[in-house]
Amino acid sequence: MAQHSVRRLVVAGFVDYLGGGLFLAFSAVYFTGVVGLSTALVGVGLGVAGLAAMVAAVPIGTAADRIGVRRTLVVLHLGRAAGTVGYALVTGWWGALGAMIVVTVADQGVAALTQAFVAELTGGVRRVRVLAAYRTAVNLAISIGSPLGGLAVGLHSARAFRGVLLIAAAAYVLVAILIARIPRERHPPVARRRITAFRDRRLLRLASIDTVLQLWTPVLNLGFPLWLDTHTDAGRGWIGVLYAIATALCVVLQMPVTRLTVTVRTARSGQMVAGALLALACAAFAATAHTHGGLTITVLALAVVLLTGGELIAIAAAWTLSYSIAPAEHRAEYLSAFAMGRSVARYVLGPILVTGLLATAGAGMWAVLAGLFALAAVLTPFAIRPAQQ
Repeated sequence: MAQHSVRRLVVAGFVDYLGGGLFLAFSAVYFTGVVGLSTALVGVGLGVAGLAAMVAAVPIGTAADRIGVRRTLVVLHLGRAAGTVGYALVTGWWGALGAMIVVTVADQGVAALTQAFVAELTGGVRRVRVLAAYRTAVNLAISIGSPLGGLAVGLHSARAFRGVLLIAAAAYVLVAILIARIPRERHPPVARRRITAFRDRRLLRLASIDTVLQLWTPVLNLGFPLWLDTHTDAGRGWIGVLYAIATALCVVLQMPVTRLTVTVRTARSGQMVAGALLALACAAFAATAHTHGGLTITVLALAVVLLTGGELIAIAAAWTLSYSIAPAEHRAEYLSAFAMGRSVARYVLGPILVTGLLATAGAGMWAVLAGLFALAAVLTPFAIRPAQQ
């Protein structure tokens, strides 16, 4: 039964991100070209939504511990569907902001609670292997969904945009149905109590290091393309090619990499290696300001490979370490608290840091980021000891 449930969850993840990938390809174009928002308003809206997701993360996790992770996941996926339909219907700023908040809060809740749900379906080192299979399916779905969604951009039609949004919403409803049909173990209800995850110093230390390592996301999505376009002699067409390389590596290597980080000891070592790889990636990106022609492309490709390697190891290590400190009866609360750092890195601190440094310091941005990644690697051994399970 557990194996069947895991397969159904992986299929649900594929459907989930196939629908999400459709919108990912043209989200910015949709808000500016169809809804009519300025770029600044889109940025403010996403920032406000990110803050709302941070505030809601732990209460959602606590609620999941009380009423059930599966039930909460179903509600969140239905919320994503409703918010995505809202995207298709809005015609102005306030409507778009409301939809952004609903979708972003639900997205962040789903990410943490999916990890908690995996822990209910299976145990031991198999948990991180299941998460690796799930993320492999996710990357494969995005690689398929994004080009399909890009076709809507080529049509230059508001009706086509909204049609794709409704398809994405339908995908989220299907995911909710799939998850609702997954059997789960019955656990005794958790007594009401005050939120205590933030009193656990291990959690705070680990989440702080993971927050820094998760800066790979704005580096990949903002820093790398902006740097290539403004500070190197590589053409914009190479952005898509290099993204494809990163996606292919994620699909092929996530499972093998995860097998190397299934214990607390190896996960700690993995975080150190991840920090080093991410720092080296930053150095390689910086070097492309002084290269030309084919050498620029080669070094950019090397940088993307190093960045992807750091990403894969950091994510796999975080799964193991976050599981190791989360008590079973309050797992969703702990994992949701841990995930807050990722929201900070991806939606709040990261974009501001990357764009601000690039605008003011140019190549100095890479030195600052490399220093942060290296610092995370150095501090990892002090965050949790192998004996702290």
